[in-house]
Amino acid sequence: MSLVAAKKPKKNVYFWRSLGYLRPYRKIVTISIVSAFFMAIIYTGGLGAMLPIMQVLVNNETIAGWMDKHVVVDRLGLTLVVPEKSTEIAVVEDQPRVVVSHISESEKKPARSIGLKTYEQLASVDGQTDANEMIARLADPNVASAEIVGSQSGKHAVGLPKVPWYFCIARAVAQWLPRSPVKAIAAVFFIIMGMGVVGNVFRFMQEYLSDKAAISAVNDIRRHLYDHVLHMRLNFFGTSGTSDVTSRLVQDSQTLQDGFKIVLGQSIQEPFKALFAFGFSMILSWKLTMFIVVFAPIMAAVIKKFGKKMRRASRAMLERSSHMLGQIESTLIGIRVVKTANAERFERRRYSRIMEALRQEMLKMARYEAYATPAMETITMLCAGAILMYASYLIFVHKPALEQTSFFMVMGCLVGIGESLRRLSKLTSVLARSNAAAARVFEILDVPEERSRRATLNGEERINLPPIAREIRFENITFAYANTTSPAVEEVSLTVPKGRSVAVVGRNGSGKTTLLALLPRFFDPQAGKILIDGVDIKNVTLKSLRRQIGIVTQEAVIFPGTIAENIAYGQPSATREQITNAARRAFAHDFIMEKPDGYDTVMGEMGGQLSGGQRQRINIARAILRQTPILVLDEATSQVDAESEHLIQQAIESIMHERTTFVIAHRFSTILSADTIVVMDRGKIIGQGKHDDLLRTCVTYKQLYERQLFAA
Repeated sequence: MSLVAAKKPKKNVYFWRSLGYLRPYRKIVTISIVSAFFMAIIYTGGLGAMLPIMQVLVNNETIAGWMDKHVVVDRLGLTLVVPEKSTEIAVVEDQPRVVVSHISESEKKPARSIGLKTYEQLASVDGQTDANEMIARLADPNVASAEIVGSQSGKHAVGLPKVPWYFCIARAVAQWLPRSPVKAIAAVFFIIMGMGVVGNVFRFMQEYLSDKAAISAVNDIRRHLYDHVLHMRLNFFGTSGTSDVTSRLVQDSQTLQDGFKIVLGQSIQEPFKALFAFGFSMILSWKLTMFIVVFAPIMAAVIKKFGKKMRRASRAMLERSSHMLGQIESTLIGIRVVKTANAERFERRRYSRIMEALRQEMLKMARYEAYATPAMETITMLCAGAILMYASYLIFVHKPALEQTSFFMVMGCLVGIGESLRRLSKLTSVLARSNAAAARVFEILDVPEERSRRATLNGEERINLPPIAREIRFENITFAYANTTSPAVEEVSLTVPKGRSVAVVGRNGSGKTTLLALLPRFFDPQAGKILIDGVDIKNVTLKSLRRQIGIVTQEAVIFPGTIAENIAYGQPSATREQITNAARRAFAHDFIMEKPDGYDTVMGEMGGQLSGGQRQRINIARAILRQTPILVLDEATSQVDAESEHLIQQAIESIMHERTTFVIAHRFSTILSADTIVVMDRGKIIGQGKHDDLLRTCVTYKQLYERQLFAA
């Protein structure tokens, strides 16, 4: 059930608005984000640590030698290899030499200025003739210059640029590792294992703290929503059923919590992981990485399309769920009526229709989610094929743009990025559901309360109403419910002195209950005003007004808790003696003491183990305990048996003349004890006075009296 006119919402606007509830937990969220950041760094470091292992396995060289080659490439702009005899590069002597396989085109690198040629052998470096020693000499950060002898170009003196700090650290680690390939791989493996343990510690912190913030924020939303509902105007509950409100408090809030967990979890983890993996792949091969980026807009368009469909389906599903809860609630509350009318089959069919509609909406959501994954995987396969062909060109044609090991590592990075994108693609559907849930929550939160949190009216501070001293006066009161053609109360004027009791009678729909509902300001009249000792009740605080009014309705309300807690509802400071005295005056003490735990007997849902008369007497005891100067009795004896009516009547008469009392009743046993009887018909007062006078002067009253007399 929608509370507002349907509008085209902006994308996830309600969900982003709900994130404001995370503000009190920003420290937890910050620590969670920092943990995700370090987790991503360690994840990328683990990928990077795999590169030397692959180099050892694929090219059969030491990790230290492989790192030295990379330092030389960065320092001089020279790509050096130690060729085997079977390669296409000629070897001058049997002793392995270093061969220049590539020279950088950058003018900033020394390789362009010293005159070396591609595929030229290096005879020596600073007198060193061993291949590995020559490379190590050029990579040594402590060596500032070197004498290089080429097999073709001769001797060259070259100044060596400073080695960057990160290469110094990497080279030191590589030098520390064992020279044996097996031992080196084992050492790197244990390093990766250690990084994995630390990364999992950060993962635990990130996931636990994000869940903690999400759960806490949604608890705050539920408390805020519950408090807001308690302060809603009564007409709100006429347009929105309790099951709909319950659905928003329970189901929609849970959906919102799932969204918070995803946003604070995967939506932080995965972008960090993808970002660092992307940066690492750029370092390995920027050409191949940028080629991959071309496919990103295609994936984004697919994600956007399915996200839009998911938002619509999610909202429809939540509304169907609300209807389902309403059906369950109404059936269980009226289960006696259902059984009496043999309507089980009818209710089952109605429930089945609702469940079928819900099933269709859930299947629609499942269909969209099922479409999304294959679509993304198909696009990923096409991308992978294009990437593989371009990588083959870089490796075999455009030498030496990409090494085989670098290609495998880039693909490893892309697998990590793809997995992150796959998880983030599911984020769209979760956000769609969460946004729909947040929209339903804010539909209620955006409805004004029955009073402002600020104690001001038109810029003037509302006053606290003092206890009634003289009278209550209704002046030309007119009130109409929304979407009705005629007013429920029309131009009613009535004055009730303090301490007097007034019985309001009339046919059903005459406006009795509506008139007295205006006194505690459950509704505000469209015209006229209600004065207590000359003070307009619109100018006083609701708390001070309602503190003076006690109400006993025809529907005896029992709250979860003990009998004593129910009697003391709204009076938590009441003593057991006060509770017992109130129960005695309401003729409830005897049946309470017959219960297993007396006043400490826990009441079930709606007080099911009590009869209607017993529940009503507990409600009267509650009104007696409050000792309010104004009492409203709305059909308090309409749904009880004769014995309970007699006891309730005695309880009512004992308190009627102690307070200013308004009695709405059909039974004249209650009406006759009132000081004044007011007769209403079609929203107007048509008679007022004593019983005997009204029998002579008011036809409507006489008809009501005779009808009940003959029925008796």
